[in-house]
Amino acid sequence: MQYSSSKSLVMMVRTIFIVAVLTCLVSCNGYAKKSGNIESEKLAVEQLGDTVQEVLGEIRGITQDSQFNMWFASNGNGVYKYDGKSIVNYRVKDGLSSDDVWMVKEGRDGKMWFKTSLRSQDLLQICSFDGSRFEHVPIDTTTEKYDFKRGELIFEYYRHGDKLSQIKLPFTSPIQNEENRRHHYDIYATCLDKYGNAWFGTATAGICKYDGEKFTWFDNKELGSAIRDLFEDKNGVLWMGNNGDGLFRYDGKDFVNFSREKNLHNPDFEKYPIGKPGLMSRIWKITEDQQGNLWVATIDNGIWRISDRAITNFTTKDGLSIDNIWTVYIDKQGKLWVGTEGDGIFIFDGKTFTPFKG
Repeated sequence: MQYSSSKSLVMMVRTIFIVAVLTCLVSCNGYAKKSGNIESEKLAVEQLGDTVQEVLGEIRGITQDSQFNMWFASNGNGVYKYDGKSIVNYRVKDGLSSDDVWMVKEGRDGKMWFKTSLRSQDLLQICSFDGSRFEHVPIDTTTEKYDFKRGELIFEYYRHGDKLSQIKLPFTSPIQNEENRRHHYDIYATCLDKYGNAWFGTATAGICKYDGEKFTWFDNKELGSAIRDLFEDKNGVLWMGNNGDGLFRYDGKDFVNFSREKNLHNPDFEKYPIGKPGLMSRIWKITEDQQGNLWVATIDNGIWRISDRAITNFTTKDGLSIDNIWTVYIDKQGKLWVGTEGDGIFIFDGKTFTPFKG
């Protein structure tokens, strides 16, 4: 009887031990699988996009994020990211809403934003990227009040929290265009000035300012051509470029046609829209370097540098492969980047332009 009890006790202890070992093995195996999934997910994130050797095609937008990565928006090739060592190309297969990208911008929270278009539907779409995945962002059309101290300006949209709202301009511009009713008030360019005013450049309705309470239209008819860019320099002067009448400046009182003032405008633009060499009439992008020089990209006559002492025109004679320029950008290190219409990226070494290869 005593022997039987001892035997039962031994068997019970052995059973408990076996169960404990099996439980441990199952638990450890589950943890290993879980860890494996985490590593797989991490690897998938790291492998998003394709590593490439160069930036190709038409480059419409350039920006540098807070982590010093360069981003290039292309027409047809998605978006490129350059971290200083390698170039990664993101496309529709990676989650981008379209491979036709107009603009790229970093939000205050570090999220990247892309303005894309679907050619077949003539439809604009906004896509965001948080570093791990792309997300198509729906547009709200109900918001009519915009507080840019709390929210932010993302392209021609107002971002407040997780919502992106389409900015609605009042249809009260003194500049009329019966031939362009459908797109007359389309917003092509935006800018927030140092006072917090939002400025909007339109297709053919001119320029409008929003001070947080009301919209104000300006009646300068020369601004009735497509406003391609708005830029405020370090002195608070607002510069604007349009397609045809050239570069303008606004000091808070008057609009001055800088191109006309310097005899660089094209008075025959309506008859001969293709710019003649040596003219600054079709402005696509404006920026400023660390020395206070203004850099202006034209879609037909290369790049212009405007300083207090001189105005210099850089073209194919200075290393550019093409004089059709979509955008110029100055990074945090002071380097000038150039996006061309069809021939990728060029950089400026202070004297000449060379192709960017990564």
